[in-house]
Amino acid sequence: MTYWVPQWKGRPMPPCNKQQTIELDSTTWTALNELALAIHASHGVDKLQKETLEGTIGLVPHRIAMFDLIEAAGSDAPRYVHPASSGMDDRALSDYYNRYAAMDYTTWSFDLHKVGVYRDLDLVDVKRRDATPIYRKWMEPQGVYFGCTATLAHNNLPLGSITLFRERTAGDFTDTELAILLEIARHASLALANLYPRGIKLTQTEDTNHLNAFITEHNIQPREAEVMRLMLDGKTNKQMANELFISESTVKKHINAIYRKLGVGNRLGLMTAVQNILR
Repeated sequence: MTYWVPQWKGRPMPPCNKQQTIELDSTTWTALNELALAIHASHGVDKLQKETLEGTIGLVPHRIAMFDLIEAAGSDAPRYVHPASSGMDDRALSDYYNRYAAMDYTTWSFDLHKVGVYRDLDLVDVKRRDATPIYRKWMEPQGVYFGCTATLAHNNLPLGSITLFRERTAGDFTDTELAILLEIARHASLALANLYPRGIKLTQTEDTNHLNAFITEHNIQPREAEVMRLMLDGKTNKQMANELFISESTVKKHINAIYRKLGVGNRLGLMTAVQNILR
């Protein structure tokens, strides 16, 4: 049984997918610009997901949200990896990807190769949706009824998705809210493309997890972790100071703290230590 509306193919996308059809006020643009700065200043996928999810709640009200990545693969079937969430517990997040993602009634209606936004109920007949296992066993127990998704992509390469849900009493997501989400999706897509210029591969995601564990194990603080990631990217002290909006002397203090915690004396020692945990 299919859960999406059979007549959807060939129908026009919601108006928010067309540029300059929704006017946003100056207050909203200011908030969007602040979020965009936070997104592009995120040196790592975990920080990127966290900043995006935290910033979205004030712009598009919702109860729960998910931000996943799509692994680059030759198959047409998307592989969702490295999910992050807000407003839900780890069990609910795990249940979605392990049990319900494969039967999600909207997944196969998305064009994953382009940045776009969609309301669930623009894609599915509501009576059929309300009878699906994902609604009855996953959405309803969490008190959510309406959903919308932003697909993340760059140069025809799928990169991920952001999905928001909210309760029935809040009403469905408006065209204006989808226009806001579309702007967020554009920035998140560009940031992901900069992190993964050849597409997301599982090994890259695993490397990120190993590096995060390494950072936690050695009690490297968030600002030190930002400096360390930039060092691993080959940035000079001056470049790091400019990107992080701090002085070069502060950069040197963070570098010395990193060296001390890792028991190394220079960048070569840092590179060797990190390479060892990624093997």
